[in-house]
Amino acid sequence: MPPLPALTNWDSTRMTLHQAAQVLGAIREFQATPQPNYHHLPLIVTPNSLRSGLLPVGGELVLDFNRAHITYTCPADTCSTIPLSGHTQTSLAAAVLEAMAKTGHPAEPSLANFNGTHPLVIDRIQATDYASALYRVFTALARVRARLNGSQTALVVWPHGFDLSGLWFHRGFDEAADPHINIGFSPGSPGIGRPYVYLYAWPQPPGWTNLSLPELAHWHEQNWTGVVIPYDSLAPLPNPEAKLEDLLETVIKAVQEVMT
Repeated sequence: MPPLPALTNWDSTRMTLHQAAQVLGAIREFQATPQPNYHHLPLIVTPNSLRSGLLPVGGELVLDFNRAHITYTCPADTCSTIPLSGHTQTSLAAAVLEAMAKTGHPAEPSLANFNGTHPLVIDRIQATDYASALYRVFTALARVRARLNGSQTALVVWPHGFDLSGLWFHRGFDEAADPHINIGFSPGSPGIGRPYVYLYAWPQPPGWTNLSLPELAHWHEQNWTGVVIPYDSLAPLPNPEAKLEDLLETVIKAVQEVMT
């Protein structure tokens, strides 16, 4: 496999995609039936987009990275397309809801946190590069998870933090009560400005930060404790997915052995 896209100088594009994903997430949540481990909230990953899945009010929303727009497909197979450019987060949400209402499928989600008034700025080449990076990391994580025994959640993108993640359970299936490992990929977060793959265990196993980590992986202990594999260390490698799989399998095995 070739190296991963560099994802440099893309902060404006990343922020725009994140704000658009939050719009999809809020509409997905509207009238949704609660599911275990909050899985009525996340978005579905495809090679070029994030999908809301079938909405309770009908139809589906798709955030297309390559074309830099949101599409609403209603049950009658008619589509409305809303470009991201030319909008703020606030006006984008209003435009999507208007498109849904025109098809006879109105929604009234909570938009209290959608106060973005800055113009959305997106570079379609950067957005396409991120679509490629996200899906390649997604497939690598999916292969690792497919080799694990035990209960797992789906591998999805959470609109709030814009990170890809899924849980593997040591036992049980309740995120709030049962020990688990979270494996994910973030495009960047407070304290870590660049993209990274992460892994953490809950509750934290005693002394687990004394575990020896393989090359490229390191402990992160500011605001949260877990293992970080910097995207910038993986991206230039000739077969980054294979390297990522090897790293994660090594770390997961070590963490599983110290979980109680």
